[in-house]
Amino acid sequence: MLMKKLKSTKGQISMEVGILIAAAVAVAAVAGYFYLTNVKNVSGDVGTTATGIIDEFSEAADNASKTNSTP
Repeated sequence: MLMKKLKSTKGQISMEVGILIAAAVAVAAVAGYFYLTNVKNVSGDVGTTATGIIDEFSEAADNASKTNSTP
């Protein structure tokens, strides 16, 4: 009975299945868009954080070398 609903006697996919597939494609497109947007934002945040950490470590190393070099 379910297969009879999904297919007509001519083998065509019914409108309900077509709408379901179109909805799944639309949801996947929206989810993909938000995924890529978040990846782009996170990559910028990671770059900023990494630069800040490198600057902090460089400053700490400079301070340590200055205090160790004076007798």
